[in-house]
Amino acid sequence: MVITKQKMITAESKQGILRGVIEHSNNVKYVAFKGIPYAKPPLGILRFKAPEPPESWQGIRDASKHGPVCPQYNERLQRFETGDEDCLYLNVYTKTLSPSRPLPVMVWIHGGAFYTGSGNSDYYGPEFFMRHEMILVTFNYRLEVLGFLCLDNEEVPGNAGLKDQVAALKWIKNNIAAFGGDPENITIFGCSAGAASTSYHLISKMSQGLFNKAICQSGVCLNEWSYSLNGIDRAFQLGKMLGNDTKDRNELLQFLRTVPVQSLVNIKLPAQDHGIKDIVDSIIFAPVIENSNLGVQNFITDEPPVLVKQGRISKVPIILGYTSAEGIEIGRSFPGTLNFLLKPGVVVPRELKFKLNKEKLEDADRKIREFYFKGIDLNKNMLQEVIALETDRLFAYNILRFGRYHDHYTGMPVFIYKFSAETERNYTKKVYKMDSISGVCHADDLPYFFNVTCLDIPLTEESKDIIEQVVQLWFQFAATGNPTTSHKSIEWKPFTNKKRNYLNIGRELKCDVNIDAENIDFWDGIYADNDQIIVEAGEEILNDTLKTNTNV
Repeated sequence: MVITKQKMITAESKQGILRGVIEHSNNVKYVAFKGIPYAKPPLGILRFKAPEPPESWQGIRDASKHGPVCPQYNERLQRFETGDEDCLYLNVYTKTLSPSRPLPVMVWIHGGAFYTGSGNSDYYGPEFFMRHEMILVTFNYRLEVLGFLCLDNEEVPGNAGLKDQVAALKWIKNNIAAFGGDPENITIFGCSAGAASTSYHLISKMSQGLFNKAICQSGVCLNEWSYSLNGIDRAFQLGKMLGNDTKDRNELLQFLRTVPVQSLVNIKLPAQDHGIKDIVDSIIFAPVIENSNLGVQNFITDEPPVLVKQGRISKVPIILGYTSAEGIEIGRSFPGTLNFLLKPGVVVPRELKFKLNKEKLEDADRKIREFYFKGIDLNKNMLQEVIALETDRLFAYNILRFGRYHDHYTGMPVFIYKFSAETERNYTKKVYKMDSISGVCHADDLPYFFNVTCLDIPLTEESKDIIEQVVQLWFQFAATGNPTTSHKSIEWKPFTNKKRNYLNIGRELKCDVNIDAENIDFWDGIYADNDQIIVEAGEEILNDTLKTNTNV
C-alpha cells in the first residue's frame, strides 16, 4: 500500500516544536508525528532504571520518522532488530490539529510477551482508525531484560517497561491538547501483553488519573503468563550465563550495565525447578511484584489476583474480550509438549497449584483432565482438546473473571466480546499451519484494527466490512463510553454478574448472553473449591468486603 507524504506541519509540545507530515493512504488523510521522545534516553547509568522526564530541545525537531525500537528478536518477522536502548519514543496520528472540539484519544500498548514488538506503523498502521475524528497514539517501551530485570533493590526494583508506559501516558496527558486531543478523554488499549499491561494500569496507583477508559484484547493481569514470581532468581541466572556468577546484587548490576546490549536480547535460561512444572516459565522476563519496603515509587507491590480481589481497580468503563481459539498460540507446539502436559499438576492454574496440598492438587488436575479430555488419556491426536483447555485456562476464564470483579467493585460498564471472525486476514493461524483447527488464533484480530504493511495480509471486501464495524465500535467507546455501530439492530449491553451479556464478533455481529457458560461454570468450581476465591454468581453480594475496600 503506497502512502504519500505532502507538506510539513508543526505542533508545539512542552519540550519543543515538532515537524510532522500530512499522509494519504487509500483515501484517508491524516497528520502524523513520529519518533517523539517521551522520556530521557535510558542509557549508561540509567539502564534498567525507571524512566526520567524528557529533555527539551531548541528549534524544530523532525517528527517524520519513527524512533528506534527496543533491541529485540522480532517474532513476527523472525529476525533480530538492532534497534537502540534509546527507544522511548511515541507516535501521534490525528485527523486535524484544529478540530472544532477536542478529539477523543486512543493510546495503543503493543504486545509481544514483554520481549518483542514496537508501536511502529508497519504493523500498527493507523489508517482504519483515521477514518474517524480521533487521535491515535502508539509507542515503544523497554522489553525483556532492559524493561523487566528485577534486582529487588532501589536501583532496579523491576517493571521499568511498565513505568515507561506510565511515562508515555503522562506525556500524552500533558501534551495531547497541542495535537487537537482531549486530555480528559483518553482510552488505553492493547492486545496480549499489551492488554495485560492495560489492565495493570487499572490496578496501579502510578497510572491513576492518566486515562478514562480501557480495552483489553486477549489478556489481563490475572492471566498467569502476565507476571513472574521469580524475577530475582532469573537475574542471577542471567548473570551466571553471561559470566558473572554472583549473589551480590550490586556486583551483578555493575556487571550488567557493562554488557553489550546484544547479549541481553532473546535470552534463553534453563527452567527453574519449583517442584511443579509450569508452561509459563518460558516467559523469562516479565512484570514482577515489587518490594514495597524500598524507598522508591512502586508500580505494583502485590500479586494481581490479590489486588483485584481487594477491589483496587480504577473506576472507568472497560471492554474485555478474547478470540475463540486463543489456545492455538500454545497448541502449535503440540505434540512436542505432550510429555510435559502429562506431568501431574501441569494443567492446574499457577495461582492455585502452589497453594494446594498434594490431595487437592491431584483432585483439581483430575477434574480438569476429565472435563477437557473426557476420560481419555491425553495423546498426540488430541490437539483440538489441548487448544480448548489452554484457551480457557490461560486466557478466557481470567479475562471474564476480571470483568466480574470490575463490575462488582466499580459499578462501571463492562463490555465483553468474543472474536470469532475468520477471513483472509487471519494471518497467524495460517503461518502456524493450524488451518485444520476451528476458531480464531491469539492476536488474529489485530489485522482488523490496524493496517499491516510488513506482512502479506490481503484486504478484501469481506474483511473490510468487519474492519469498519469493529473499529467503529472501539472508536464510539473511546468517544462516548458506549460501543455502538451503524447497525441499529445491534445493542451491545454491558456485562454484569447477573446478566452476562456479550457481543460475538463474527462475520456478522451478534449479541448473546452467558458466554461459554459451561466452561466458565466449570472453572468457577475449580477456583472456588480450592482457593475460596470470590466468583460472583450475581446473587450473593459481599457487602462487608465491598465497604472495607477502596479503589485506587
